[in-house]
Amino acid sequence: LCLSVLLTACSSDDNNNNDNNDNNNDNNGTEEFFRAKVDGADFAASTDPASLIGATVSTNGGVTVAAAQGSTNSGDFINFSIVNYNGPGTYTSGDSMTNPNMIMYGTIPASAWTSNAISFLAGINPGQINITSDADGVLEGTFSFQGYNGDDMTTKNITQGSFKASID
Repeated sequence: LCLSVLLTACSSDDNNNNDNNDNNNDNNGTEEFFRAKVDGADFAASTDPASLIGATVSTNGGVTVAAAQGSTNSGDFINFSIVNYNGPGTYTSGDSMTNPNMIMYGTIPASAWTSNAISFLAGINPGQINITSDADGVLEGTFSFQGYNGDDMTTKNITQGSFKASID
């Protein structure tokens, strides 16, 4: 009796569960992610113990804003907001004083490098957010920017940015 219980408890379903976990860790199309290179170093938002990734698309007073963020467990983050969002397409930040779009990389302790109207004044290259999909409650795309820190006048290059986030 003990042997039969042991044999049925060790079924091949255990391997299937492990395979599913491995697929989820590979971002097989169903998992959220937010990643980039920050001055060449890897940045990846945390999904363990809980996902620190999210997005919103909301309209207020006739203006639609799309925003997304990914954070690490240590508090580092990348976020963006697109004002006058109208669906998939390419949006810029930091290309004029009148453009309210913003992309930011931040660390703990509090330091932030942004692509916005202030970085435009500092002569920093504009940022780019490319929304490739806004469907089924998911916002997905790519981004890159040169962030400017007005406190110490340093820059950081954020490249190869990509994200997939559920819209809250």
